[in-house]
Amino acid sequence: MTGKPIFRMDVPTVAFGAMIVFWSIIFVVVALPYLTFRPPQSADARPLTVQEERGRKLYAANGCYYCHSQYLRAQDWTGVGSFRTIGRVAQAGDYYYQQTPLLGTERTGPDLSQEGGVHTDEWHLAHFRNPRYTFPKSIMPEFSFYYNAGDEPGPEIYDLVAYVQSLGGRAADDRTARQRTLKQKLLTERAKGNQAIIHEWFPTTWRNVRNPMEPTQRSLLHGKTVFLTNCIGCHGLNGDGKGPASRWVGGVDGQPAPRNFTDITSHQLFSDGELYDAILFGVDGTAMPAWGDMLTVNDIWDVTNFLRTIPNGGLQREPTADMMVSAPDYKPIELTPLTTMLTPPPASPTPSGGELATPPAATATP
Repeated sequence: MTGKPIFRMDVPTVAFGAMIVFWSIIFVVVALPYLTFRPPQSADARPLTVQEERGRKLYAANGCYYCHSQYLRAQDWTGVGSFRTIGRVAQAGDYYYQQTPLLGTERTGPDLSQEGGVHTDEWHLAHFRNPRYTFPKSIMPEFSFYYNAGDEPGPEIYDLVAYVQSLGGRAADDRTARQRTLKQKLLTERAKGNQAIIHEWFPTTWRNVRNPMEPTQRSLLHGKTVFLTNCIGCHGLNGDGKGPASRWVGGVDGQPAPRNFTDITSHQLFSDGELYDAILFGVDGTAMPAWGDMLTVNDIWDVTNFLRTIPNGGLQREPTADMMVSAPDYKPIELTPLTTMLTPPPASPTPSGGELATPPAATATP
């Protein structure tokens, strides 16, 4: 049987077939989900305020999503402040109010989907000015172009802070409100001379716990390395709480200042256990962040040993055990009553508060 072929594999035919395949894939992958996928709103989802929306646009314009993701998967066991948000996997309904979710493509920096309330507003002011002030090993570029000649944050920075503090929705609002309420409580009590109020921030089980890590030369030198690598942005090269970040997180507008470790009374106020808890989980209401995701248990105990040498020159010369200062009510760890260590801590305060609308108001100096 002879005649013209019904189907010829020439260039126009192949091109036509390729276009059908291409647009079919686009329809199935892009258009069909857009037209049919309508996940319900999650319990935490809420619309952004006008200020937060401005911050979101700045976040996108500066390419923040190139390095930061905004979704936690089931296999992501950690994230920013994971002890506060552990188990909170991203849900489709979290993005209910977002026309274009800024999910990101990789994690050069940490995931920020639950960042809201993990750090204080003041911590963010220092972090945006220069990320090395709050985390010396950060490779994030500084946002100093949004600060004026006197290093005062411009309105763009407050918009960015408001947006970042909104990440996590209603759960973030609760965490942020708690940070601000505890800050105000701390400043109010310190203004009355009640420095011991800080003990309420720590479980009572830590009150009489002594450092189990012997203050050997290895421990002290390693602790000094940890301090110089991570802590000088706020606490300073001299340990006096006058690091470059203190311009924003301490002494200005009533923010609780970074701890001055050259002051012996600071060491007499805290037990080793309380220092450990403060480094591991951070101190809510202050700019002290949680280091538990970045430091090991041994790192924290070693730096706790080293901190005790700072009043006697541990930062200026090689630290030794005889330079350490201690709280007066210390007990050897082997004599610490087991019943005391097993006493359940009181419930943590769960206050409520507001959101960032204007620069932090001036309050009493701590």
